[in-house]
Amino acid sequence: MSDIKRACQFLPFDGLSGYGTLLAETGREREEKRQVSEDRAAVLDQMTGLLKKKDRLEVVFYDRDCYRRIEGTVEMVDRIGRKLCLEGRKIPFEDVWEIHRKKRP
Repeated sequence: MSDIKRACQFLPFDGLSGYGTLLAETGREREEKRQVSEDRAAVLDQMTGLLKKKDRLEVVFYDRDCYRRIEGTVEMVDRIGRKLCLEGRKIPFEDVWEIHRKKRP
């Protein structure tokens, strides 16, 4: 058997593509979505009303099964569709838990 054929025997085989990713996802702890109080909702509504394109933000939001923190520049604020586009990610207003403005470098 040639060295190349012999080496191919030891290459990783991914018979179920994406299975490793799925396993990693199931190992994560799941977190319930928190209820937003009226006071917090009022503050968030006020903050989202003041957002403009190119603002620097840090946003904590609920994403499927846990809270995530993302920092970046606002690309778009869709007040009709109630979404915030930050770093290529569209975040519904109802999933936002915290918004912090960042100073420009």
